[in-house]
Amino acid sequence: MSKKFVIGNFKGGVGKSTCAQMLGFEASVAKNQKTLIVDLDMQGNTSDVMSLTHMNFSLEEGGGDGKPLDYENTITDVLIGKEPIDLNLETDGEVDWNKVVDNDTRVDPKDAIYKVVDNLYILPADMSFELYDDWIKDQFSDSADKLVYMQKRLGPLLEEFDIVYLDVPPSISIYSKSAMYLADYAIVVLQTQVKSMRNAMQYLEYMDFFVEGFDTSLKVAGVIPFMLESGDAVDQEMYAQAQQIYGDHLLKNVVLKNARLKRYDGSGITMELTKAGKLKQWDRRCHHLFINIYEELLEHETWYE
Repeated sequence: MSKKFVIGNFKGGVGKSTCAQMLGFEASVAKNQKTLIVDLDMQGNTSDVMSLTHMNFSLEEGGGDGKPLDYENTITDVLIGKEPIDLNLETDGEVDWNKVVDNDTRVDPKDAIYKVVDNLYILPADMSFELYDDWIKDQFSDSADKLVYMQKRLGPLLEEFDIVYLDVPPSISIYSKSAMYLADYAIVVLQTQVKSMRNAMQYLEYMDFFVEGFDTSLKVAGVIPFMLESGDAVDQEMYAQAQQIYGDHLLKNVVLKNARLKRYDGSGITMELTKAGKLKQWDRRCHHLFINIYEELLEHETWYE
């Protein structure tokens, strides 16, 4: 059985996509787990970073040796097809999930995943995914059925992986709710800012409401404190408040402001080596930090056993 994580906060720009990208990379490369990142954000930032990351690694490492990924198919093609049609799955209020639709142009999920490096795959998104919100509302009248649909389409694929990270937009939307419905665990990303603190708490409160309303077993894996200024008094005060609010859920590993992490947005993830064949210090620090975060989250999972 795969472990599926949704990475969230209802505030944008707090580092959710970066966490999805780095945790996916460390799970696959450092921990040798077959890993899938599902991009459910129409901006497609994670898809872009994964394409750049593919360029940075050799063919022997599963990379592109300087060539980017060519995303012929995206999550849009999997869920609504190359030419969106009315599925007509509802009959008298019931849904026939096994119904085969004539002229169905939906792409098999297996044909929409792309290898980034060995053990790491991406199911990409682009701006066309904006269509999904209106389309799914036209297909199903029941709120739960709207969420079940994505599970039906992606579920068999997700179970082929050890770990799945779901990157979602910062809003209460069909995208974030579908990811919550799919996921086993939620990872909340927290910046040490008043608004981010409030939005992170709202995310957890909404998660409780969601679990009760849709009868899921979604659990909190942890809260990642992100991009702190180590010497900033306000940041330190916010972190102390976060410790009181989130308790043991708040990770001890803190992501400080880091130029190399910021560079990955434009360069893709790198593992640059010195002449002696050792990992350069700035890459080494980034990878070491997220390996520690991965391991701390893994420890938190044992709380639910």
